[in-house]
Formats: sequence, C-alpha cells, structure tokens
Amino acid sequence: MDVVWLKRDVRLQDHGPLSHVATTRTKNPVIVLFLYEPDQLAEPTVHGSHLLFLHEGLIDLELQLQLNSNNKTAEGNGDKVVFKYITVAHCSAIDAFQFIHRKYTIKRLLAHQETGHWQSFMRDREVRKFCRCNSIPFTEFNQTGVTRCLKSRDDFSANFQKFISRPQHPAPNIPILCQRIVQLKDLPGFMPNLKLSLDQFSEIPQEHRQDRPDRQQKGGLTKAWATLDSFLSERGCKFSQGISSPNTAWTTCSRLSPYLTWGHISHRHVIHALKQRQEQLRKMKLQGRNVGTWLKGLQAFSSRVHWRSHFIQKLESEPTMEKRDLCSAYQGLRRQDNDWNEEYYQAWAKGTTGFPFVDACMRCLI
Repeated sequence: MDVVWLKRDVRLQDHGPLSHVATTRTKNPVIVLFLYEPDQLAEPTVHGSHLLFLHEGLIDLELQLQLNSNNKTAEGNGDKVVFKYITVAHCSAIDAFQFIHRKYTIKRLLAHQETGHWQSFMRDREVRKFCRCNSIPFTEFNQTGVTRCLKSRDDFSANFQKFISRPQHPAPNIPILCQRIVQLKDLPGFMPNLKLSLDQFSEIPQEHRQDRPDRQQKGGLTKAWATLDSFLSERGCKFSQGISSPNTAWTTCSRLSPYLTWGHISHRHVIHALKQRQEQLRKMKLQGRNVGTWLKGLQAFSSRVHWRSHFIQKLESEPTMEKRDLCSAYQGLRRQDNDWNEEYYQAWAKGTTGFPFVDACMRCLI
C-alpha cells in the first residue's frame, strides 16, 4: 500500500507524490490521505476561516477526481456529496499511519516537505521516526525551493534557481490513478461528507470556530488558477503602484498568498507562468507595442515571490525563531510581570491606537 499524505499541497498539477505514484511501475493500491490533526488544530494560530479555505481545496480536488475518472458522476448531490477517493479523517498522523500499517502494510509514504510552525516540525520528526522503526520508505518532495539542512544560506539562491528551472511534475492520469485509490472508511475519525462542520473540532476555541464575515476568497485549485490568470492578464500591470495602499492593494496585489500557503497552486507553477508572461511582454515591446507598466509590475512581483521562499528558508534553518527572539538581547522584553496591557491590546486589535498607519493596516485585516 502506497500512502500519499496531503498537507499543504491540495492540488493535481505539479504534485510530486501523486505524479510519482501514478508513473512508477509499481501497481500498489494508493491511499490519498488528508488529516485534521488534533495537535495541529490546537495551535493558537488556527482559525475556522483557514480550515474552510483548506477544505474548499479538498472538495475541488475530490470533484476533479470524481468528474475525470471513468465514473463521471459525483456521489450524492449538494451538501450531501461525499468523498469517494480522498480519505479525510480527524486523527493524529501517528495514529493514522499505525492503523494503516497494521491493516495493509505501508510500502511507501510520500509527501511534500513542509516548513510550518514548531508543532508541525515536531510532528514530522515523529513521523520520520515511525517510518524508520517500521522500515517504511518516506519520500518528501520539495515544493517551495527551500533546502533541508542547508549549511549556509548563501547557497539558497543557487539551490532555489535549480529547483525553479526543473520542469513541473506531470499531472497524473486520473482514470488510471482512481482505479488504484483505496478509501479507508474505517480509519478512526473518518469524515465522509464534503460539507465541513467546524463544531466537530473541539481543539479550536469556540470564538475561532467560525468563518470570517464576508470572506472574499474561496479555496481550490480552480480558483487558484483563475486568480493567477486574472493577475497576469489584467491586474498585474498596477502591482508596483498599488501594493502599498490599503485602498488599491485589494485588486493590484496578486491575491495568490492563501493558494500558495495551502498548496492549491504550486510555487513553481506560478513562477513558470510569470516568466512566460514576461517573455510575451518583452516580445510585444520589441515589436513596438505599448506594454505600459506591465514589465515593471511583474518584475516587482517576481522579487516578492523569491523573497517568499527566502524567508521560509530562514524558518527552516532556524525553527527556534518561533520560540526565541532573533536578537537575544530582546528575549526578556515585555515578558515581565504586569507587562500586559489589555487596553492597549484591544486598541491594536481593533485599529484604534491613534497611529494612522497601524490602524489602517489592522482595519484592513478585520
């Protein structure tokens, strides 16, 4: 049994694990697994809006599998549509893998590398230990250009360019892949229904167990591709001028951040599409056609895409920065008894400090 462990990579295109299991000679049955892990849900940064966005990606992926398999009809209708191919469960990673290994024997575990918070770092260490103890090959694919165990960050740019220059993983042949997929309906915490109820996640505080009012962006690979297309064909020309203004950034920014964060589109796919658009614009300019501010805007966006992986690399190389200040001299700052000021905190959270720039930023967020 091969297990493809989905984390922040809910997509079909440029997906290393899915592409690999679909193209290798082995015909092992495949479990496509996504876990709502209790220890990860308990992190204070988790909010219901994150989970709903993520789950919209799972629904999109599931429907892509259902509609493009030999069975053209999605199971059920409306809110009653169920997962048929993806195994979704509310269960810890170790408990899930132990259950699968006892029942089927895991031949291979495949996933993308993830650079997340400290709790996910510790979870991944436990999973790797479990695989070593049970002689299970665990293959992790790069998806951000970040290098594990990088000896010097001076080498980051060269490694990143090598990663970006490689071709994207080919999309799997869905009908053939779906014939091999096995769904584990008896996995502890199995969640069959596509509709997600946040109330089932008791690990999340009640006040975070809800969506954000009027959330504008919906998750899924279909939405991600449409957002990238609208940026490269319509909105990106004003990126440089509008990025710093709360009034214009809503439309002039790429709006790709959540899709990249949850892996509904790959980092490499975005950069490849960006380079193709830049090359098209350069040819148009050589032909004497007016390209306006397009090249300037997309060059600025290209720099920020590079910075994204650069800062992920910093967290990968120094995971303790979540727990300790980068500058040790500041470690004790604002951590003394009676340092907390609830009135100041509420003013900051609501955008009512009286400092215009700070308040404008916070009001945009809320």
